[in-house]
Amino acid sequence: MRIVFFGSSDFAIPSLKALKEGGFSPDLVVTKPDAPRGRGRKIYEAEVKLAANVLELTCEQPADPHDPEFLAKLKELQPDIGVVISYGVILTPEMLAIPKHGMINAHASLLPLYRGAAPVQRVIRDGHAETGVTVMKIADKLDAGDIILTETTPIGATENSGQLRVRLAELSGTALVNTLKAIEAGSATYTPQDHSKATYAPKVEKEHGVIDWKLPATEVDMLVRAMTPKPGAQTRLGNKRFIVIEGQVEQDLYGMGIPGGLQSSGEEGIRVCTGKDLFRITRIKPDNGRNMTAGEFVRGHHIAPDARFG
Repeated sequence: MRIVFFGSSDFAIPSLKALKEGGFSPDLVVTKPDAPRGRGRKIYEAEVKLAANVLELTCEQPADPHDPEFLAKLKELQPDIGVVISYGVILTPEMLAIPKHGMINAHASLLPLYRGAAPVQRVIRDGHAETGVTVMKIADKLDAGDIILTETTPIGATENSGQLRVRLAELSGTALVNTLKAIEAGSATYTPQDHSKATYAPKVEKEHGVIDWKLPATEVDMLVRAMTPKPGAQTRLGNKRFIVIEGQVEQDLYGMGIPGGLQSSGEEGIRVCTGKDLFRITRIKPDNGRNMTAGEFVRGHHIAPDARFG
């Protein structure tokens, strides 16, 4: 099969490696141009481009993949199929029609649940016990194409979105290889999604990570895990902002605390009262500071007995 691979973020790299190792080496890898990052705005090479170079795959970086010159080059390649994962560009019908078998996409949710940009954060925030990867044929509407294959995985009780994202990136590679095998053998099935059951996962912004300590500790925990590592679960203590990185729910035997108030703080953590039970912070990062254990934080900061997060 002649394959064109579209991907831009680090999430796409395990799939690119899996295709090469699984006997489906892409004839062309398409990624975004090199771009500036950081305060110095230094130009860095695109991560997928670097991975393609290591794998000895041909790579193109069109500023606009719909540019007529690039489309002509793609048509000349006469691909059998296009594989898209975490590319970040909506492809036009003209582009989608170029490969003989169309284009497929691996999406990090069990569609039709969590269509959109942030399925990993949202599935943890909403308290689901499992998620997975769906490989679908790309349609005009966002994440609404026919389903070819799904792979499920449980969500760990303490797993954050960064950890789950790594696992789903690896699972996407396995799912894509299995899908291409089925398409090559002519055994692939295409099942329409039940659009009435669709939910959406729009991009997560900083303000979505603000902790409301009036919520039960279980919901605070889900928020912290969903927002870690990005964009971070935020709270304030006095006039300073902090990112809560890790913690756990503990039963509040007395239930007398004010939400956001501290029940205790020490080497074992900072116990914060919530709307129900306690949330014991075990890792915290001061604004513009480093990630540290709660014990390190307590030793280095004076915390008043009547201090209150919020």
